[in-house]
Amino acid sequence: MLTVISCPECGVPAEVTERFSLPSTDGPLPHVALGCAAGHHLRMAVDRLPAGGQRQLAGQQHARGKVRAVQLCIHCQQNPAGFWVSRRRGTVTRRPWCLTCCQELGQGLCDVTPFGG
Repeated sequence: MLTVISCPECGVPAEVTERFSLPSTDGPLPHVALGCAAGHHLRMAVDRLPAGGQRQLAGQQHARGKVRAVQLCIHCQQNPAGFWVSRRRGTVTRRPWCLTCCQELGQGLCDVTPFGG
């Protein structure tokens, strides 16, 4: 389902490309990823959106169902993780990493496995 709201940066139309929640001390916090026609790409908490965007997303949330939770990269703690990383011959088991951080790893030092793989 295509969702278009106003970009919080410039006010031009922005497409919501992803909806997810991140853990917080008060429980899961709904977030969105958006891309606007002016080229802005943002990931932010829904409660930081302008009021009109919050109302629009709240109405769709009831129609869509539950928001999925994602795990953050343990390295950068900003991007959603998609890979399990473990040091070869190490004692630590798998840790969640994002694609960007995985690309910075030494090739021979770690085993990288995609989620579900």
